[in-house]
Order: sequence, then C-alpha cells, then structure tokens
Amino acid sequence: MKKIINGLLIGAIAVGFSSCEKYLDVNTNPNNPTSVTADLILPQAIVGSASVTNTFSQNLNFVSGSFANVGGVGGYGATLTQAYTTSSFNGMWTSSYDNLQDYKNVLDANAGDATRVFTTSIARIMTAYGFARLVDQYNDIPYSDALKGRLSLAPKYDKAADIYKALIKEIDESIAAITAGQAAPATAEIKVVPTTIDPLFKGDMNKWKRFANTLKLRMLVKMAGVPDLNSYALPLFSTLGAIGYIQDDALVNPGYLKEPGRQNPNFASLASNATNVRSQGQATTTKWMLTFYNGNKINDNGRGSVIFRSFPNTPSNQLGDETSAAVAAIATYTAWFTGTDFNTPGLGVAKYSTQGQPVFLKAEADLLLAEAEARGYLTSADFGATSFANGVKASYNYLYKNASDAPTKTTAEVNTWFASYITANPGNALVDYSLATTTLARVEAISTQKYIALANIMNDEAFNEYRRTGFPRTVTAGAASPTLTFASRSSVATSPDRIITRVLYPQQEFNLNPSNVPTGISLYTSKIFWDVN
Repeated sequence: MKKIINGLLIGAIAVGFSSCEKYLDVNTNPNNPTSVTADLILPQAIVGSASVTNTFSQNLNFVSGSFANVGGVGGYGATLTQAYTTSSFNGMWTSSYDNLQDYKNVLDANAGDATRVFTTSIARIMTAYGFARLVDQYNDIPYSDALKGRLSLAPKYDKAADIYKALIKEIDESIAAITAGQAAPATAEIKVVPTTIDPLFKGDMNKWKRFANTLKLRMLVKMAGVPDLNSYALPLFSTLGAIGYIQDDALVNPGYLKEPGRQNPNFASLASNATNVRSQGQATTTKWMLTFYNGNKINDNGRGSVIFRSFPNTPSNQLGDETSAAVAAIATYTAWFTGTDFNTPGLGVAKYSTQGQPVFLKAEADLLLAEAEARGYLTSADFGATSFANGVKASYNYLYKNASDAPTKTTAEVNTWFASYITANPGNALVDYSLATTTLARVEAISTQKYIALANIMNDEAFNEYRRTGFPRTVTAGAASPTLTFASRSSVATSPDRIITRVLYPQQEFNLNPSNVPTGISLYTSKIFWDVN
C-alpha cells in the first residue's frame, strides 16, 4: 500500500492483500482487484498510524531535548543551529496525509453502508488523531479541503482552532455511532470488527470509545488554556466522564518481527535494525534529560536504569557541544537500549523488535486528567493527586512491560516503587504532589512528569507539553547550562529560550499550493494556537 507501512502487515493481517503504490488505481489486469474493501485497508492504515507516530517522535528527538550530538563527527547542520528550513521535517507532513488518505478510503468504501458503522467510526477517530497531530506542529493546515484528490488540487488552509472543534465533533459523533451500533438489534446486521483487522484494540469497541474520549480530553486540555476558547472548551469537559479513558497503554502490534521492514518502529529507531546494526551511532542522550533521573533535579533510578544504558554513567552531551572529548556514543549499542544484546528482549523504551508501538500512553491519559482536575476543569476532591500518582505509576509500568507488551511488575511492586520515588526526593514538589499547594505548582509537577513519561517514546507530544505550559522549566544561561536547558549551545534562535516555537511548512506546499500556504511564518516567534505561555 503506502511506502511508510510497506511490509509491516504481517501474520494474520498480511493475508489477503499486497503492497502497491496506488491500490485504488483502475487496473486492467483481470487477476488483480480494481477496488478494495475497508476491511483490507483499515489494518494497514492503523499500522501506518503507528509508524507515523514514531516518525513525529524521531523527527523531534533533538528538538524536544531527548537527543544530543556526539563528538568526532559533523554534518548536524540545522540540528545544532536550530536554523531549520522548509526542507526540514517534511516526512511528518507527507506521511501524515498519506496515512489520512487511507482512512478516507475506508470511509469511501463504507459510504452508505450502515452495517459497517464500527469500521467507519474507527476511521473517523483515527482521522481525528492524525489531523490533531498535524495541527500540533503546523497550526493552520488543509483540512476541510484536504484528501479530495483531483477535486481540490490546491486545498485551502483552515484555522487550527476550527480544525480542533471539527475533530471534536467527529469524535463525539463516532462515539455516539459506536454506542448506537452496539445497541442495535440483530436484524440491523451490524458487522463486528474481527480481531485480525484491528491491530490496536482487536475489535473491542468499548476500548475504541475510551481511546476517542482520551483524545478528546487531550484536545480540550490544550484548548481550555486559550482565553478565546475557554468558553467553548469548559462545558465539554462535562461530556467526558461517562465513557472513561484508556485503561492501558494503546499499543499497535500487527505482529512485529525481527525482520527487515517488520520491526517495531521505535525499537528500530532507538536500538538496531534487523541485522543488529545499531540505529544511533551519532547521537546520545542529553545532560538535560538525565537530570530527571540522576538526582540533579530528580532521583529516579527505577526508570533511569531501564531507559538508559550504563545509567547513571550514560554518555551524554549538550546539544551543540562539539568540543567535549568525553562525548562519544556507546560502542556497539545506543544510549536507549538496556538489554544484554540486540538478540535478547529487554525492557525500557527499546525492548525488542516485537514490542507494540504506542499511539497513546496511559501515563499521559492519567496526567491529562490530573491537569484537568488541578485547573478545575473537572471536579476532584484532591486536586488531581490520585490521577497524578496513577500517571507516574503508569509510566513506570509501561517501561517495565516486556517485548510481548505484558507487565513484569505487579501492582504491589509498582506501588512500592512509587512510595520509594517520593522518599528518594524529599521536599521535591515535582515528585511529591502533596507539596504542590497552588494551581501553578500542581501544573508544573503534572507537566514535568508528563514530559518525562513521553520522552523517547513520543518526543513530539513531550515538546508540545513544554511549549504549551513552559514546563519543565528551562534557564537559558548560555553554553554553561547543559542541565538547565535543552537549547543547543549553537542555537541561532531568537526566541527567549533559544528553542524553536514550531516547524515550517514543507517546501512542496510553496511549490504546489502557493496561493494558500500561510506566509510570514517564523521558527522562533510563530506559535501553535494553544501555545499561550
């Protein structure tokens, strides 16, 4: 199908369809189909979404503070200077619209067929997921005019906040449609979703509703902080409670294998390829990132040791430092692989080729709920303390899941770790929520923990958190502050924190859609609509 997911449909999902660049092209070969059903498109689209999720994360791994350069090599260019261009990060744009077209094809294939309400609703939910992610990096984008092919070769750009509102409407309608489908009589002949075509929730439509509701929560939290959107967003929080939120990490796994083109995307990015060639020979973690584990800001051996190889002595650097002789990549392995060797499944962020690909972490869901409660968007007797604790525990639990996506820690062990986490950080309100006695302090604790939970897994969303809230706090004190900022010491950014505020539209838009693509966009002053800090 599309090249970003070519070869990933394996196991049961792979049966029945082949890879082709234009699977809906008219084909005169009588041995090949001229059309394809939604049931054949959907699994590949979902696996594609997982791949695109990793594309966003890896595109922003340096920008978000997770990655730094090593010494002894060159060619980092804009990665160090932060002077990104319209040729930077283009894969996020192209892969997203490519993937969104797959969901449009599902909707077209299902058009007018009320019996396929479940796959139609899944496609609508994942469309909202994909468009929201694009908005979070580009702000205004083609939406209402997009995905129309020849009918709209130069699609107009819609306002970011309007797109968010439209996506929330899509989510609400999808949840309602699923609920109606679940309550329909047998005579309605509603088609169930086979487990083999749903590599995310295996056809469990209650899980799909909770996933949609959690996505809605994320979007409402971002909108509610914008003064002009507060009156729109606040009433909608009351519509969230009955459905609930994801109860576990949302992981796509079509049956990833240790084979070329079939590995889990995150493992392939952070650890090695299928023939054990390490993926990150010219990158390591940042001194900034290690401060959240090594005691500089927070003591967290439980998570630090399972994320970083040789922790707490993991080689680290400040982005843009090309002078330190001590900075070098770990021989043979990478900073983010803690297993014995690339043939042995482990734990952490890079577990093994077969691990599931996160599209939404339970840790983020719980911490979003904590923020909504801390800010008073939702009622909470403890101002989000329980949700905060649940989120931090969920982060630990995910890292200690194995390569088969199964927890290796019991609930009691997770609770014990959390208690020891607080004990190891006396007086630290970023860990001990009871010490955060103001809304600002609570939001700082929540946002910092959300950033920690998302780092190296969903770097784009971690970066969103920093831009939206200003947390974790950075102090730009020049080249001598590698633990106080993740700004590159070679940054030419004119923003106060010397970090970009957004990415630029791809050059192809200026070439192909020049009358509509917004102009006058700055890397350092133009912001996403929810960035009001």
